[in-house]
Amino acid sequence: MASSTSGTGVGSPCGACKFLRRRCTQECVFAPYFDSEQSPAQFAAIHKVFGASNVSKLLAQLPVHLRCDAVVTVAYEAQARIRDPVYGCVSMLQAQLMQVKAQLAYQASSSTLPPAANGGSDGDRLLMQQVMGCKEEPHHHFGELHAMAQRLMRS
Repeated sequence: MASSTSGTGVGSPCGACKFLRRRCTQECVFAPYFDSEQSPAQFAAIHKVFGASNVSKLLAQLPVHLRCDAVVTVAYEAQARIRDPVYGCVSMLQAQLMQVKAQLAYQASSSTLPPAANGGSDGDRLLMQQVMGCKEEPHHHFGELHAMAQRLMRS
């Protein structure tokens, strides 16, 4: 396999080039966003849904400071599209919206009871603070994509 020094480490291609089995150059648009260790599997979903060429063109047209967000968004949409080919992330958003509406309805119905009577625990209060926007800690848990975004933001 050909090697490069494209920012993913001396002698190793980026995850996208590794998946595509091609030589990774210093000008590789994927290298800053797909490491050679975990990213080939993540890139596989992106390639399957959107195609490597289309994503490459998209990233090339964006200013550098917006590319990380674009990669995270495209990866999220690709994973969602694989799980639900018809609705993609829309079905996930609808499920989250229904969950929040149910939590708000529960909160509205239990707010007429005294705090001790409604059985509210610290976990319930934290959940409702997050739902109402009073976040004390991050509440977006997207699994691997969230971890990837955190890694990209640190580098």
